[in-house]
Amino acid sequence: MLGEHRGTADDGAEAPRSGLHPADLPLADLPLAERIQLAHALIEWISAEAGIDLLHIKGYAADGRLYAPGRASSDVDLLVRPSHTTRLIEALLARGWEIAATFESGSLFHHAMTLWNGQWGHVDIHRAFPGVGLSPDLYFDLLWSARSHKAIANRQCRVPSFDHQALMIVLHGARDPFRGPDDVRFVRDAVGSEGWARLEALAGDVDAQLGLAAATGRLDEWEGHPERGVWDVVSRGGTRVELFGARWRACRTARERFALVRSAVVVNRDHLRMKLLREPTASDYGAELRSRIIEVVRAVPRRRRARRSRA
Repeated sequence: MLGEHRGTADDGAEAPRSGLHPADLPLADLPLAERIQLAHALIEWISAEAGIDLLHIKGYAADGRLYAPGRASSDVDLLVRPSHTTRLIEALLARGWEIAATFESGSLFHHAMTLWNGQWGHVDIHRAFPGVGLSPDLYFDLLWSARSHKAIANRQCRVPSFDHQALMIVLHGARDPFRGPDDVRFVRDAVGSEGWARLEALAGDVDAQLGLAAATGRLDEWEGHPERGVWDVVSRGGTRVELFGARWRACRTARERFALVRSAVVVNRDHLRMKLLREPTASDYGAELRSRIIEVVRAVPRRRRARRSRA
């Protein structure tokens, strides 16, 4: 049954009594799972010391009942109070993290920034959560007022309530056509019919009904909504061309359309660097642009055949 699980620790646990700063401690060759959990604990300590309000979300921060056994995580996901975002980024940069992707280049929703540390790995800093229509400030206030705690690497970390965790996993599942459907089914089975009804009510409270519909295959109920097409493409893993068309139809102003066209013709340096695992060269940019052109050319006959079949 869907319900809230609360820890007993207070916010802002004391810092370790060590002569070394935690970020300076040598790190053994640990398995990825252990390294990510230690990174959660370290960032909790850093944020608490700096008076930064944040919540650890998804992955190892989630209640164990909400993921299938063996489901692993490859990074740290955080949702930060929007007004504290810059402070968190500065605190992590000062301790050895580097910017891997900005909010503008990180995703089409511009919701998260990715930092990288050679010891601790990737951390995604969310200033908003895709699928939630409530303003980021109000949404964080709602989560913060019902926050709980979970021990990660022996440190009590601040996390959303069980109910909000479940909704986040489902909404994230709408953007992951590979693992998302299994995650959504697992949550639905785990919480039961009564818990799912509460989850649907919670989605209404935070204006997340469209994202929930995308996660559960009910987008037909949202015909005519300007963002329905975007969620349709994202949820089924559509092509770059399909996504461009859906985003074009969702644009409300000429300025938004100009920005969209610019993003389509300018290769995203951050994405290309993460794809190649090195700094891109001029030839890399050329190859990426050629692949986009080929994708568009191949998509034209497919779209024509689809229109003929519908006719």
